[in-house]
Amino acid sequence: MKKTILFVHQSADLYGSDKVLLALVSKLDREKYLPVVIVPVDGLLVAALGAANVECHVLPVTRLARSTLSLGGLLRLPANLIRSLRAINLALSGRRIDLVHSNTFAVLSGAIWASWHRIPHIWHVHEIILRPKFVRKVYALLLSWFADCIICVSQATKDNLLQDKPTLARKIRVVWNGLDRDTVKDAESVRRYRDSTGMREGELLVALVGRINRWKGQRLLVEAATLLWQQGVHNLRFVFVGSVVPWQEHFLDKLKKAISDSPARQCFDIQPFTRNVWSVWDACDIAVVPSTEPEPFGLVALEAMIASKPVIAANHGGLSEIVVGGETGLLIPSSDAQALANAIYKLAVDKKLRLEMGRNGEKRYHEHFTLDVYVSNVEAVYESLPG
Repeated sequence: MKKTILFVHQSADLYGSDKVLLALVSKLDREKYLPVVIVPVDGLLVAALGAANVECHVLPVTRLARSTLSLGGLLRLPANLIRSLRAINLALSGRRIDLVHSNTFAVLSGAIWASWHRIPHIWHVHEIILRPKFVRKVYALLLSWFADCIICVSQATKDNLLQDKPTLARKIRVVWNGLDRDTVKDAESVRRYRDSTGMREGELLVALVGRINRWKGQRLLVEAATLLWQQGVHNLRFVFVGSVVPWQEHFLDKLKKAISDSPARQCFDIQPFTRNVWSVWDACDIAVVPSTEPEPFGLVALEAMIASKPVIAANHGGLSEIVVGGETGLLIPSSDAQALANAIYKLAVDKKLRLEMGRNGEKRYHEHFTLDVYVSNVEAVYESLPG
């Protein structure tokens, strides 16, 4: 009998966890599973789900955040939860749901709704919470209460949970994310993109793709580029691709200020989020993921590997599981601008090494991170649950 799976998600963007959810529900075996998705707002993800013929509802979703655990947040929580649960009940009235899949830590509505209706619940953890310690402990406690199974996107994510609640180990399955490429490389698109960054003949393009925020490492890359410029390395251009979360525009302002203060200021280009991220990866020569806090997984590193590009990544979190240092890229200490500059220089001056690492990365992708492998692993988790 076909199982109906309710996916509850926290946003309607097309960044990391959004892309993974879209890939999963689009690729599920429709002979065995019927996906139904709930998101809190309209957006790019909703349109993409519609194009993939996946049922999607825009409904109130109660999300966990640090602000939720404040006095005001806790006082508002019951009313928000009741409103969300009622909306879900109304949207799904009369329908059988066999499994609830909450996609990310932040989603609380799915956990409570599943518990209320006594439906098996999977909590898919795409986050690593470092601090405050109290918040991390609350998350671990909620997982122990409301998750029948926990999918962690990396061993690093699992280890982060177990430090506060070792008994969660029996519930956890580590499933690395997977992706497929939906476009082919086009030489003309590559030329146009490189031209759009203002590149000149003989220059190399270094790309950092991701949200512009406190910890993705954009300003660290500016520091590294400044060091390289001061050392006489003037044949590099750097592109930042990504947008800020609404109301966090100050991170973009700080990045622009750091660039304007750098002697290498003319070498930078900031571009907004793009759905056609493959144009960036195809056009660049080196991918950097210098996150100053641990990435739970690091989907952009995987995208760069699919495009056969060498990846320079911070040596912590899920990135240490994706990138093989010295083989598919270079791993550097976190928050070390000089190490980042050295790694960029090493790849910039050695085309043979860049190409070899890029090929190795693409091979590693095909062995471990394809969408077929990912979906198969998630479906195995579904089948392991009762009902």
